[in-house]
Amino acid sequence: TFTGPLANTARTLQFLIHDSLLTDLIGKELLGLSWRLPVSATVNWPAVEVTYPAYDIYLSESVTPALRSLTFANNIVGSQTQVRSGALVIPADAYTFNQVPNAFGPQITFNNSWLYTGGHLLIEIRTSISTGTSRSVDAVGTSITGYGTLFSACWGSGATATTGSQGNFTIMQLTSDIPVPVEL
Repeated sequence: TFTGPLANTARTLQFLIHDSLLTDLIGKELLGLSWRLPVSATVNWPAVEVTYPAYDIYLSESVTPALRSLTFANNIVGSQTQVRSGALVIPADAYTFNQVPNAFGPQITFNNSWLYTGGHLLIEIRTSISTGTSRSVDAVGTSITGYGTLFSACWGSGATATTGSQGNFTIMQLTSDIPVPVEL
């Protein structure tokens, strides 16, 4: 598990995904993403509505996950595009449990779509402090086969962090014309 994208503290997160995991998305406009609760979850989340005053998402090409740096700018290839900005409201019970794996929660819709043309993908998320509690999401740890070669992640405290620490990789569903899970 990993609290990164649903932490109640301000965070900067980067997820690097090898292009070999994204072949179904080539030539598609990316429209949003979603997370899910880990199989260990015992209740839906959140108990009451949660608001992030700022939940900004940036997309770009990235270095290969094997070359991930803990200095965030070093992971960006080319120009970064902000695809989402503004508040994020998560309704009560939006993330459900009692399935294996659990269903993906609500889509975090981008304000602007982004055409994925191939290459390694970098998803950067910058969040503010939320009004609710933190919640772990389904993730794979750093000792899992593929971490550091097919996918990698890092995070830092604060919405404007420039460096950080290695983190678990959050299981996510990227949405384009059709939802495509990142298969690990």
